[in-house]
Amino acid sequence: MAVGGLLRGLVSPAGGVAAWLPCHELFASWHHWLPSLPRLRPPASDGFKLLLVLLLFSAALAEVRYIASSSMVPTLRPGDRAVAEKVTYLFRRPSIGDIVFFKVPTAVQNYGVNKDVVFIKRVLATPGDFIEVRQGQLIVNGVAQKEHYTATHALYTMEAMRLPEGHVFVMGDNRNNSCDSRAWGPLPISNIVGKYMTSFTRSCFQ
Repeated sequence: MAVGGLLRGLVSPAGGVAAWLPCHELFASWHHWLPSLPRLRPPASDGFKLLLVLLLFSAALAEVRYIASSSMVPTLRPGDRAVAEKVTYLFRRPSIGDIVFFKVPTAVQNYGVNKDVVFIKRVLATPGDFIEVRQGQLIVNGVAQKEHYTATHALYTMEAMRLPEGHVFVMGDNRNNSCDSRAWGPLPISNIVGKYMTSFTRSCFQ
């Protein structure tokens, strides 16, 4: 499947577009997106999370990102604000199961998307791992994975491949509606800009 037909999972900066844009609109409008911090008005139950986030902001160690697509459903939904922290990967490499924010790889940039646009996906394999999808089942190093976080089983097959050094394999939790490594290949770890920490729903901003 062509990358252009799979370009979903775009994460615009906080305060960005209200919904995922079709590819032709995406390519034409990315340069209009400017980062801005939304006015947070969370319910009391989110007070602790908000305090922690603000402390990280004060040290420039985190940022809010707007979720513009359904590629990470059910974990994250369009309109959510997700917090990316920038500390963890100063001390370790990404691990399987981590949800990461990253600048789009070269293959996506070749379709006209700016190199600074950020996607969000889940890490499913790390350097040296073998990964494949067989009959809708994700298999890593020969072991079928139990994935409680996916929207549904994949409706496709992917041949086995070995992850090169310095790369991870990322996919959206909404497997059948995500532009990810199965379309454009392993992600360079150097493209990763943060690790998912927490999120706020749309109701927090109303």
